Amino acid sequence: MVKKIIAVLLLVGFLSYALWQGLSPNEASDNSNLSEYKDLNIKKGDSARQASGQAYGLEPKDTAPPFTLSDTSGKSVQLSDFKGKKVILNFWATWCPPCQKEMPDMQAFYEKYGNDVQLLAVNLTSSEGSKQAVSKFLKEKQFTFRVLLDDQDSVGSKKYRVSTIPTSYFIDEEGKIVQRVNGPMTLKQMENFAQQAAS
Repeated sequence: MVKKIIAVLLLVGFLSYALWQGLSPNEASDNSNLSEYKDLNIKKGDSARQASGQAYGLEPKDTAPPFTLSDTSGKSVQLSDFKGKKVILNFWATWCPPCQKEMPDMQAFYEKYGNDVQLLAVNLTSSEGSKQAVSKFLKEKQFTFRVLLDDQDSVGSKKYRVSTIPTSYFIDEEGKIVQRVNGPMTLKQMENFAQQAAS
């Protein structure tokens, strides 16, 4: 509860600051600094991150970065353990309502396609109260798919450049990213990926 209140206060503060900066009359009329950007090939609609060259997340055809994380039972898991299989890599947290929304579909998918497609739900454990809170959440909701714990934030934001959750990557048998889904996945999206012919 305290985390939610702090998050809301930070969001309100950030939005207030952004609004104040956006309405500043001095900056609106000052175009003197624009000349240094004219050769950067920045188009209208590009985000600040795109314009600075830092892409949001990984893109289709990128190779999925390798990682090693522990699952909720303490077993060490590497992405390379699943070479030759399709993988859905999902980044989530227990306190995230959109994450909670997609999880029943993930469970249904796991029960139907779990032998054909490896579903790995990477919990951003560094944002949670504890590892035990994650296990308790999974037990209460009766989710049985494999959950990995990113307790050092070494995979989510660093290797996969996840900045919003849920974010999911569909990875083919060769370890290439086929699709990135920002926001909750649907059962249909997961089934379509499972039914695609091998690349």
